Amino acid sequence: MDIKTELTSLIAANVPLINLVTYEEERVQEILLDLVGGEKLGVITWDLADGFQVLRNPEGEFKTKECTTDTLLSFIERSAPDGCIFVLKDFHHSWNQKRAYVTRKLRNMVKSLRSRSQFLIFITPELDVPLELKDELMVLPIPLPNEQELDALFQSITVKLNETSQPSPVLKEQIIHSAMGLTTNQARLAFSRVIARFGQFDDRAIGVITDIKRQIIRESGALEFWPAHEGESDVGGLDLLKQWLKKRGLGFSREAREAQVPMPRGVALIGIPGTGKSLSAKLLAGLWKMPLLRLDVGALFGSLLGESEANLRKAVSLAETVSPCILWIDELEKAFAGSSLQAGNASGGAATRVFGSFLTWFQEHTSPVFVLATANDVSGLPPELLGRFDRTFFLDLPNFDERVEIFSIHLKRAGEAFPTRRFDLEELATASCGLVGREIEQVVREAQFSALADDNRELESEDLFEALNEIVPLSKSHNEIVNSIRQWVVEGRARPASSFGFEQGIVEDSGNLG
Repeated sequence: MDIKTELTSLIAANVPLINLVTYEEERVQEILLDLVGGEKLGVITWDLADGFQVLRNPEGEFKTKECTTDTLLSFIERSAPDGCIFVLKDFHHSWNQKRAYVTRKLRNMVKSLRSRSQFLIFITPELDVPLELKDELMVLPIPLPNEQELDALFQSITVKLNETSQPSPVLKEQIIHSAMGLTTNQARLAFSRVIARFGQFDDRAIGVITDIKRQIIRESGALEFWPAHEGESDVGGLDLLKQWLKKRGLGFSREAREAQVPMPRGVALIGIPGTGKSLSAKLLAGLWKMPLLRLDVGALFGSLLGESEANLRKAVSLAETVSPCILWIDELEKAFAGSSLQAGNASGGAATRVFGSFLTWFQEHTSPVFVLATANDVSGLPPELLGRFDRTFFLDLPNFDERVEIFSIHLKRAGEAFPTRRFDLEELATASCGLVGREIEQVVREAQFSALADDNRELESEDLFEALNEIVPLSKSHNEIVNSIRQWVVEGRARPASSFGFEQGIVEDSGNLG
């Protein structure tokens, strides 16, 4: 939505009461002063602290007067000249404190305001319109600054920097892209902080912007900011999933928007615990250089009617505020299992209402928020949910080559710079058939403790094999779940995350490891 065009049309249509939902008062004032066709209108702001401030004089004489919320509307009605836009800041407090008088007075003023080309514009941080004003007040949420606005802001801040301090065109696009989701003031602060700290724009600028987004996330109890430390080399296997994510990441680029390629919507990762679903979420944040927000669905539910849905709306609104970002819903089955909206299952409970609200937002949102959902057991998930994702991947038990890679990763983390020189990784991979990645990590850790307890000696192969013999794999207890999800792959309802299919008999054989 082009906010300047929308406001121009509302003023041209002589709509006298307009509620702009935004924190960006200064940006709204600049837009109002630049409206096409509104050059002759006076622009005057008012707030309870500083009273009237004239931004542009009207054609008629306007003498300011000290007003309170009790006297403001009457003063405008009796003493203000024709052809004025009055920007009333924080006036929504009066809707709650003196609701009966304020709402009645505003409704009485509508006809007079129209005839005199007067406009009352209320700037409020949240949508909170009294029922009495539903038919009289036009509500217009102000979108966050778009890429062009942020580019112009960036240019105005960096115009005095010398050429060596300016970012390359590619880096500049990344910086502007990472600033999407910030308000004008927040973006200005981010750009200024980069100059103050480093004196130039390089890769560190994206880290500064990410820190500011992290501070915004702390305001929410249902969202948690996860820093992206994992790189592609930190996640073993899953080559098909990685390829798909790299390709989908191009959907957030400027070229994709110019080519009208739709933005990626989301991906579902299913599989038993420890197969790398959560690790893939962190990998994606590093791969796309986007904030990763973990949604705690349990924190959404409140005791009051409608509270749970309101908490969800606040959470997704905050995610949209810091977008582009990745919204990670962990253990999806615990959040929405049994919440299908199909006929005959509309229980009307809080979980069903939250599910319905999420489903509507997931289907209709246009902000660059990519949903990554992980689930261990899909048997109870509503069918209408999984169908909304761009793709569903099954993360199977790691195959032989993947286990070799996973052992190498964790041995390097354990201090072994060249694992292949001291350990037979292929023998370890053979012996660990049926183990998931997390269990292989546990094997390496257990072996480390064994070496530490034995006079802090060097890690040996025997320590790893001893740890392998002690572990009872999850694949043994989750045999039926693994095989049932594998059937999804056979039926085409999910895609394998690895190019090499599962090893036949891996679940049955894994029972011998214990």
